[in-house]
Amino acid sequence: MLYSGPMRDADGVAKNLLTPAEANESEGSARQPLHHSILFIVLIALSLRLAVITIGHTYRITPRRDHFQYGWEMGRLARSIATGQGFSSPTDLPTGPSAWAPPLYPYILAAVFKLFGVYSALSAWVILAFNSVFAALTCFTLYRIGERIYGITVGRATAWTWAVFPYVIYWPVRVVWETSLTAFLLSLSLLFTLRMADEPPRPRTWILFGLLWGVIALTNTAVLSMMPFCLIWLLYRLPRRPRQLVGAALCVLTAALLVSPWLVRNYRVFGQFIFVRDNLPLEMYEANNDQSSGLWTRNEHPGNNPEAMLRFQELGELRFMAEKKQQVRQFIREHPGRFLWFTAERAVYFWIAPPQAAIVAGYDLMISRHTNFLLGAIFAFAGLWLTIRNRKSGAFLLACFLLIYPLPYYLVMPFPRYKHPIEPEMLLLIVYLFWEASKIQIRWPLRKSA
Repeated sequence: MLYSGPMRDADGVAKNLLTPAEANESEGSARQPLHHSILFIVLIALSLRLAVITIGHTYRITPRRDHFQYGWEMGRLARSIATGQGFSSPTDLPTGPSAWAPPLYPYILAAVFKLFGVYSALSAWVILAFNSVFAALTCFTLYRIGERIYGITVGRATAWTWAVFPYVIYWPVRVVWETSLTAFLLSLSLLFTLRMADEPPRPRTWILFGLLWGVIALTNTAVLSMMPFCLIWLLYRLPRRPRQLVGAALCVLTAALLVSPWLVRNYRVFGQFIFVRDNLPLEMYEANNDQSSGLWTRNEHPGNNPEAMLRFQELGELRFMAEKKQQVRQFIREHPGRFLWFTAERAVYFWIAPPQAAIVAGYDLMISRHTNFLLGAIFAFAGLWLTIRNRKSGAFLLACFLLIYPLPYYLVMPFPRYKHPIEPEMLLLIVYLFWEASKIQIRWPLRKSA
């Protein structure tokens, strides 16, 4: 079935009719090269990731510290659920009910544990394959987003780059976390927003949009910072604004209804309102305390410090988090300058990656690591500048991805996995930058022969 909405050419000009090439693209014509097919790109991406998991034995996760690296707190919560203890004990010792993390991924991991064994190699293969499915599906969203904003060539090139680039393959095949799922859901929300802007959405479309944001809230609550900006952009772009305000309200209500069962659970368990998760005070205290240099101090985490673990067990999660909130507030009051400096430092490390030894064949490649991350950030911001200069549709949204999304992570430890959910959009901007650069013709002066 052909897509009937407006398309955009390589210069971002809206078109209402499909060209023969685009018709072939949509219908999967036999004349279309196989490597132009979205389905083919997604299958290649998935096959590569499954091959890395299987041949590279990445499912053999170290059993050190009772398999703590097997999902860290997510793994502990999933183990508690799978063994009948409910959503509880996110660290080493039993500490009672928890709201440490959004519930969706721990429950998915718990289902895998129930079927294939707690902390087993088979469970690791299954959950990493689950991650890989969504990492591969991100090729589809990138293809369509790039097609709408920059043209089909940029969309296809971005999808292929995401499919085969080793760095983005690493996350789904090595890390038991919601990172790849969040990256897909966030890119899907961007695609959804762009499609809704093409024509006034119906109420059911607003409801679907709200369901998507509800799932995002239950997967990675921090990503909700992007929802208001998507709604603002839609209200600005769509005609009949008062009517669209009703649609936006319907979207927010739908998301709230989807999240509400978990909020009710938190209130019944803890006796007070907790919006999805409660571990922000600990995350902030780990990076903002008298012993900190602005980055995460491992000794403050109950999973690393026996004294902190005993304190966590003694107080319970809610009182432990309340204590950490008081301590971090005291630190900010007493050392406002240090807090601001730490925040600026973390903002830099978000884009160049925190210091970490990278020993290969006896050589420390930490400087190379910083350089590679920095170049990616520079290219992405340069692509954003070109997008704004060339008045591409969606430039505001892409700017929000790079400028708004990182703000919460400037307050805590800027782990590279926290940046991964916006790396599909960063890659899109980088590919667009290179695409525009490829159009530049440099004429070198030729020396005349005698």
